[in-house]
Amino acid sequence: MVSGIDHLVILVRNLDDAVRDYQQLGFTVTRGGEHPGGTHNALVGFANGSYLELIAFQEPEKPSDHRWYSYLALGGGLVDFALGASDVEEELGRIQQRGLAYRGPMPGARKRPDGQEIAWRMAWPPADRAGDLPFMIDDITPRDLRVPSGDAAKHANGVTGVRSLIIAVRDLDEASGEFAAITGSEPFASGSDPDLKADTRSFQAGRQTLILAYPTSPSSPLATRIQRMGDGPFQAIFGTNQAQPVQITPEQAHGARFVLEANG
Repeated sequence: MVSGIDHLVILVRNLDDAVRDYQQLGFTVTRGGEHPGGTHNALVGFANGSYLELIAFQEPEKPSDHRWYSYLALGGGLVDFALGASDVEEELGRIQQRGLAYRGPMPGARKRPDGQEIAWRMAWPPADRAGDLPFMIDDITPRDLRVPSGDAAKHANGVTGVRSLIIAVRDLDEASGEFAAITGSEPFASGSDPDLKADTRSFQAGRQTLILAYPTSPSSPLATRIQRMGDGPFQAIFGTNQAQPVQITPEQAHGARFVLEANG
């Protein structure tokens, strides 16, 4: 079963710079550690269990076959996202039966700065769809070893978690079929977004909402995202305890676009 958005992946060129800038935006940032594939990360955990992963290549000038390396030349930013699963292997079989060529289960691991080794499993979309479609994740070691919680999930800006994610798509009908297979549900709403100049369809993913958005005008910012990077996550909406909504621009957040909305 899909539990919701596990985390958003934000690719940055320099991790120290990103940590500093996210702290200045009011986020509490926890150093995550190093992955075997030459990347290291820092995490922004939230009270609702979701989190942001700030990830960087330790040698960004060294060519890599890593699935996110090509995004460096495009400026990085919000490049991918993971959906949590109670059992990745079970979800993999279900998605494959729906006709999507997901692969796995594949192992993942990280060594935290305190020396703690953590491990998880993943199911990945086809290699040519990395970033277009979410990957799935479940934990081998306890999840609270992977995801910051407690005081580390409290933030000066009042953010309590990812509420929804807007995903730019080139074909709304095709993407709707894929996300129906991934989430195991049909869209619960269709509409339009005049600010983004887009037609939309919304899917429930655990506690959160995935909003597919198709640009209806060349002047839509979604069209720019698609031309630059293809389909994929465009904007995250967070719940916050602050009264006034806040927009965080890509210039402030190392290529990521956020909206903070007051919790109801």
